Amino acid sequence: MTPTEAVRFVRHVGRLWPQQRLEDGTPDAWYAAALKDITPDDAAEAVDRLVKLHPFTSLAEIVSEVRRIREERIARHPVPTPPAELADNAHAYKARLAASIERLANGAHIPRAAIATGTGAPPTPEYTQARGADRDPLRVAANQVPCPWQPCWAAVGQSCVNAAGRRLPGAPAHEGRLVDAGLAEWRDVNGVRRAVLLGASS
Repeated sequence: MTPTEAVRFVRHVGRLWPQQRLEDGTPDAWYAAALKDITPDDAAEAVDRLVKLHPFTSLAEIVSEVRRIREERIARHPVPTPPAELADNAHAYKARLAASIERLANGAHIPRAAIATGTGAPPTPEYTQARGADRDPLRVAANQVPCPWQPCWAAVGQSCVNAAGRRLPGAPAHEGRLVDAGLAEWRDVNGVRRAVLLGASS
């Protein structure tokens, strides 16, 4: 949350609890104490819950409710497993796992229900044409798992993007994602470790 967002948030708190005294310096004080580490969406969800239960609130209660919200996300969804190539590097493996947990707590790794459960009827040709849906079967298959490449980290159902945030122009997904999706395997190609599609010759 930015200082400007903190000001808007404290005003929102004042509207929810009009009987509560909030001073001009409250946004700055709350921002420095905790709001700088909280997303606006999490803070808004927290006070929406608290207003139903308490005639007043405090920054400590808001922080506790945000923590509860994040813990609930982690409890409801599996934490993405770091890629197998990091298994021999304990530091990198732990760092990737911690980053995945953080992204899950933020809601970044939470898939849409139909994708997560595999339910739902396949789209009709008319729907696919109208939506301009992805026709690349490799990209669709790769999108069933999150991308492990750190600058991308596309969530389930989202296509991989390059460092500029644009969809990959010449590949269906990043190599690690293709491997994680079971579509490719790591091989040594001319001394370089590359992901080779299953069934393809190196």
